[in-house]
Amino acid sequence: MKRKAKNQNEQLAVVKHSPPSVFEVVMNLQCDLRAEMNLDPLPHWRQTRPTPDWAKNICGKLRRTILKSVLKLRPKSPTEINWRNYGRCVGIIERYKTFLNVDVPRILESEGFNDISPEKWEKIQPLLGEGTARDYYLKVLKRPPDDPAPLEELAELAIQKQLENLEALKQMAFYHLAHQSAKTGKLFLKGMEEGYTAFLNEDGEFTGDDRRADIHMELLAWQHDIEKMRRMIPAKNNQHLVSELKKNSEFKNKSQDWFKEVFKDIKLSIGPRGRPRKFSRA
Repeated sequence: MKRKAKNQNEQLAVVKHSPPSVFEVVMNLQCDLRAEMNLDPLPHWRQTRPTPDWAKNICGKLRRTILKSVLKLRPKSPTEINWRNYGRCVGIIERYKTFLNVDVPRILESEGFNDISPEKWEKIQPLLGEGTARDYYLKVLKRPPDDPAPLEELAELAIQKQLENLEALKQMAFYHLAHQSAKTGKLFLKGMEEGYTAFLNEDGEFTGDDRRADIHMELLAWQHDIEKMRRMIPAKNNQHLVSELKKNSEFKNKSQDWFKEVFKDIKLSIGPRGRPRKFSRA
């Protein structure tokens, strides 16, 4: 038992200090957001590494901005139905389906993902975490570990399963609506129209954004690198991070004061300028 526990601790230490894959970052972020919103844990996935406090603060900001409209729809009574909010939920579902089927391909094309050369793709592919993604989708689809289906097919089937579940929820809503009065139906349909743009607008951007969602998402993607900076000797400081972020065309024209305010708001500090960080011997 002691040997097994030791091996597990060593494996966790390796995971903690190794760069996370893209898939791992996305899945762990979902875990953090679900925890922030008091939702059930993500099925078939256990968070692979601890989240720093500043990153948790970002999740709190997202809850109070882009996710605020969704949280407002949480039922206040287990027995009484708010038909307008019920319609808003269905509207959000329909907008999400459009986002997956229409907006995501458009966004990927506009970002140049369709023009990535085979040589560049060969460098990117190892960072995606395809093995981890494959294991996850096999669990979601309840398939055996030795299933030979390619990852692209598994991901497509998992998305299709999610869309079918959402469609079933919509059909159930309309079934219940058919037994209500015209007044109730009008409330539901009005809510559905409001819900369609309550979370994502017509351009596929977050509604309720405080104009910092982009930098917050970028920092979350940099979690591992930022924490690595915090442990480096000689010490790094916030300016080193700013220099890296300004290489992104989206942030290159942002002022030092803007970055300073962003970091202050989420309580992110890599280290004081000119003073080496002290490390314990433990």
